[in-house]
Amino acid sequence: MNALQQAKASVNELTDLLELARKAREAFAGRNLSQGYRPDRTQAVMAGKGMVHVIDSTSGRCLGFRRTPKEAAWLQQALENGTQTQAHA
Repeated sequence: MNALQQAKASVNELTDLLELARKAREAFAGRNLSQGYRPDRTQAVMAGKGMVHVIDSTSGRCLGFRRTPKEAAWLQQALENGTQTQAHA
């Protein structure tokens, strides 16, 4: 197999890999949109210096974290109102 044939095979493999990655992104986006989790009640918990966790009061699951209590309160409001979709952003 000469260099030109190897290059062509590599390009074909890369094309197939890019197609698989595109399909995976589409599947993840569809799954992520369908999972609308909205907590009823949240609680801010100080987790150290400069770290406040926002947790779901019923399950104890950490929904996000912020550096200040003020930012954590904003995140709590957004999560309870359903306006925040990604807590860790």
